[in-house]
Amino acid sequence: MIRNWRDFVGNIFPSNPEIGEIGSLKLNIWLANITGVPIIGLKKESNNMKLLILVYGICTSFLVTFVYTGFEIYDLILNLDDLDKITQNICLSLTHVTGTVKIANLFYRYKDLKMVIDKLKYVTKTYTKSQKQLETFQNGELENKIVLSIYIGIVGITGILAMIVLFMHPESVAGEIFPYRVILPSWLPLFWQLIYMGMSVSIFAIQIVSVDYLNVTIINQIRFQLNILNLSFDELTIAAKTPVNKKKEHAKALEVWKGEPLARLNSIIEHHCLLREIRQLTEDIFCQPVLLQFFTSLMIFAMTGFQATVRTGGSNGAVLIYFYCGCIFCQLFVYCWFGNEVFEQSKTLATSGFNSSWYLFDRRYGKSLVIYLTNAQCPFIFTAGGFMGLSLPSFAGILSKSYSYIALLRQIYGR
Repeated sequence: MIRNWRDFVGNIFPSNPEIGEIGSLKLNIWLANITGVPIIGLKKESNNMKLLILVYGICTSFLVTFVYTGFEIYDLILNLDDLDKITQNICLSLTHVTGTVKIANLFYRYKDLKMVIDKLKYVTKTYTKSQKQLETFQNGELENKIVLSIYIGIVGITGILAMIVLFMHPESVAGEIFPYRVILPSWLPLFWQLIYMGMSVSIFAIQIVSVDYLNVTIINQIRFQLNILNLSFDELTIAAKTPVNKKKEHAKALEVWKGEPLARLNSIIEHHCLLREIRQLTEDIFCQPVLLQFFTSLMIFAMTGFQATVRTGGSNGAVLIYFYCGCIFCQLFVYCWFGNEVFEQSKTLATSGFNSSWYLFDRRYGKSLVIYLTNAQCPFIFTAGGFMGLSLPSFAGILSKSYSYIALLRQIYGR
């Protein structure tokens, strides 16, 4: 049963490490395209398909990403004297403004993003060779797809629930409370206002998921590539088969490995250097948008927490506030979790290198290993704009600060 389930997930945009095909990236890009983020050229597409994706993406992004956000900001300006309305509006407006910045950054850094994906494809097909390495790659791909599906599911359920509430209580929800705190043109019929509100909020939410998770997918690719790199040292660890007190077995082992250990170590060093380049490029592309995301998440946690405390359980928007807070929680958590996992995985590189049977090989191997171990001491760290590491302690810190802001807002509201 479990095997069939794993096969089913694996067959959704299947991966093929032999040719460097990464299914989770293809799934992520497909999701972005169908929600109106026209990322083209990162996977094989015909010219007609590229044109269709581009036209569809431009139209969708203009109507949803820019126009609807403009209506939200207009509503915010008109209600600056009402704390309740401001906190409702800021939740969605901050999310949408941040999403717009992320999408714009994606196109601005398109060449660098393509370079990162090409390098990932290269390291996948070049260094994923042994059975253990293939299993590690497939497990990592499965993890990427499952987490993305869960993330989309949480956001999708929230969007569907919001639309149900919108159509059930249009007079008290449309343009009035979270998550539809917005002012639309009065000449637009109410039915089309409801359609526009519901579709815009839902589509924009999936757009943000696809852009966020593209970064997370690359981070997790680096994590299990680091694991694959560690597994490469298994072939250079023959101490268990060659006891120190048996000179004949040592001589035989040295004869078998003559010339091979250094070539294998050089391959590992090249793999490590490429992963460092990919990490640096990924950090350069996404660190500023992630910093903006951390700042807005702090604000949104505070605003949604405040709204949850001032609204009664039976109000139309109360349940949506809890669901929305869960979406922001997941958005921030996946960044911090996978960033933390990369950091922890990178700390094992030096240990794996030192545990190889270096004492059986020549001096050139030893010198190269020393250089590798020196470089491996520097961990792989992803940051939010260089100010805060993507880690679980950072996530806990944001939750702690959010609680302080909730208390402050409650105090102001009480007055």
